[in-house]
Amino acid sequence: MGSEFVIEAKSLGFSFTRKPVLDSLSFTVRKGSFVTFLGPSGCGKTTLLNLIAGIYRPVSGDLQVRTRRISFVFQNDALLSWRTTLGNVLLPLELAGKRVDDELKGRALQVLDDLGLAGCEDYFPSQLSGGMKKRVELARALVTEPELLILDEPFSSLDIITREKLNILLRGLHRRTRCTVVMVTHSVEEACFLSDQVVVFTTLPARMFDVRDLGKNGEELPDQYLLSPAEREAAAAIRKNARMLWAAAPDPVGSGKEEEETVPGKGTFFRTHYGWMLIPLELVGLYFLLVFLKVHIPIPDYILPHPWGILTRFAGTLATGTILPDLGMTVYESLVGFAAAFIATLALGYAIARSLLLSRLLMPYLIASNTIPSIALAPFLVLWFGFGATPRIITSVIVIFFPMLVTNISAVGIAEKRLAQLLAFFRPTRWRRFSRFELPASLPMIASGVKVSITLSVIGAVVGEFVSGNKGLGSLVSIAKANFDVELMFVGLMWLVILGLAYYAAASIGYRLVARGIR
Repeated sequence: MGSEFVIEAKSLGFSFTRKPVLDSLSFTVRKGSFVTFLGPSGCGKTTLLNLIAGIYRPVSGDLQVRTRRISFVFQNDALLSWRTTLGNVLLPLELAGKRVDDELKGRALQVLDDLGLAGCEDYFPSQLSGGMKKRVELARALVTEPELLILDEPFSSLDIITREKLNILLRGLHRRTRCTVVMVTHSVEEACFLSDQVVVFTTLPARMFDVRDLGKNGEELPDQYLLSPAEREAAAAIRKNARMLWAAAPDPVGSGKEEEETVPGKGTFFRTHYGWMLIPLELVGLYFLLVFLKVHIPIPDYILPHPWGILTRFAGTLATGTILPDLGMTVYESLVGFAAAFIATLALGYAIARSLLLSRLLMPYLIASNTIPSIALAPFLVLWFGFGATPRIITSVIVIFFPMLVTNISAVGIAEKRLAQLLAFFRPTRWRRFSRFELPASLPMIASGVKVSITLSVIGAVVGEFVSGNKGLGSLVSIAKANFDVELMFVGLMWLVILGLAYYAAASIGYRLVARGIR
């Protein structure tokens, strides 16, 4: 590298919206060393790491980082829930444009083995403990063979036993690889146990308050979490010098941590599908309830015909095929309307979520247009497009467009917030950003919107059929009503219910297939 220092800062300063965070920091980090930054919460330690990683730019002073081979382990869990352990570890190699061949997979598996995760390569994050997740993140950082490893309170959320085990593991890895490491922690003992040098910061804006060189000679026990005499002396001095300074500092004001997404684990077939399996039993129960009411309460046939007559009529329309033209038309109109709305809202929702200007320009008009009932627009659509399928398809689009759009905007926005650190550090191309991060992270929420919207598409088609046309389930119900054929009206409603359930089931299966494909 032409210099013994990997990092060199001179009078480094940084601020957010004119609020100073770092003030005149000057320090160096020697190649192969382990340097830890200590300081009270909110004093700017993470900001400094973001500057070193190139995520932020200095406001004043000079910062030289003499390597581009940098890896970052973030404070919050940053594993992608839709990827396996091996997939998460291989992520930075994929983003670098490398073809993941057997050699790279072998390297990743070796890193996992070194971290005690052999055999866990096919597990998803939801199947791992907190300590295992952190080791996976560490493996993802090490698989690129970095010259500089940045650690932002990597073990802060773990229990003390797991934390000490990972401390021992990390110290052993540093001694073997001699990779330069900079770390932030709140634990004085952890800093002294791991580090060659400890830098102590003041409260906001952060200034260097104390620097301790521990003079490690390699005689420390590598397999026990025990501080050497020199480490104990340094820990005591740091605590003594910083106690009064930090105690006088006000508590920082900040936002709470975002709750971790939980993904249900594997269960038995019955536990997974019992909701669908109960539907036949519920329908049988509903049938006998209606029979009981019809027999024991004098309900006129124009309100409720006998349930057996409705079932007989239903079976007859299916056996003779007389229902198929109407059913096929409603299916065609609803699915075409859904497909058009889905494509349009996915593209528009992504654009609005990514552009504040576009959101401010379009959202007021989209909200205003959503206040107009679709039934009020249906006559206009007939006037403009005639009595064919087109106005009914457009009605279906209108019914589902706004709810699906809002869902897609929210899905992309939430995904970007959750993935902000990874996106800022890896800086993927636009296509990789969308295909590897935003789409998979948004998929669960988008799928929820699809399950609702695809059933609403039937409503839109039926509303259009009530107004125009002589074919479709909505038209069937209208004609049956005009002829006082109440049994046929109930048959039409039954087919609409079946269609809605079938769409919902198809959307659920489709989501599982797509989710499996992107893993």
